[in-house]
Amino acid sequence: MKNKDITVLKKSADFTKVVEKHSVFNNVIFKIKAAPNNLKKLRYGLAVNKKNFPTAVVRNLIKRQMRQFIQQITDIKYVDMIIVVKSNYINNKYDTNKKFFNEVYNLVHFK
Repeated sequence: MKNKDITVLKKSADFTKVVEKHSVFNNVIFKIKAAPNNLKKLRYGLAVNKKNFPTAVVRNLIKRQMRQFIQQITDIKYVDMIIVVKSNYINNKYDTNKKFFNEVYNLVHFK
């Protein structure tokens, strides 16, 4: 079931704004660049690069799993975030990756 408080960053300008005004939260598998927003929504973008994941099949699998992780978030924070997936992702099982994602997502905070 889709959550209406979670949307995708689509415009290049939105990505640029996050990159310019971001704070970084990371662990071994994920790096989250996040910036607060006033929209009362969680907006996210995924970065799964070809260097670490050369085949489209693997990149699409990772993006599908990441969307699933994000839709299962219960404590929605009103931020714009870019989630960078590191190469260690492929070495772990789904549950382990989900645990690492929740761990780094819970670090995201702004005053």
